[in-house]
Amino acid sequence: MPPAMLAALRAAFGERCNTALSVREQHGRGERVYDAAPPEAVVFCESNEDVMTVVRLAAAHGVPVIPYGTGTSLEGHLLAVQGGVSIDLSRMNRVLRLNAEDLTVTVQAGVTREQLNREIRDSGLFFPIDPGANASLG
Repeated sequence: MPPAMLAALRAAFGERCNTALSVREQHGRGERVYDAAPPEAVVFCESNEDVMTVVRLAAAHGVPVIPYGTGTSLEGHLLAVQGGVSIDLSRMNRVLRLNAEDLTVTVQAGVTREQLNREIRDSGLFFPIDPGANASLG
């Protein structure tokens, strides 16, 4: 990651841009036994605008972006094999809109299946798909 991009991330996100090795290692491994391949930075996004800011900076600097939900990956897609920035979506965990009449729910990317079912159960609806290990839906 070019120093200019890291500086821009730090300016935009402050403490929500983290480069501590322990945080990067957590975001560079899933539930499999693959060796950790940590990203160069982790940004804890809280809105779509945050995500767009990171993606725009990454595109401008040619840096890979790795989305991170709950870290339950079995496939190895969290591994930052070419470096890059991890976008942690766990703070984007709100149910935005429920429309029971047309059976739709709009959620942010960090909402988990269990959370969604807790929040919509009084409507008579449920989300029957189980992505496993209470993974985030986004």
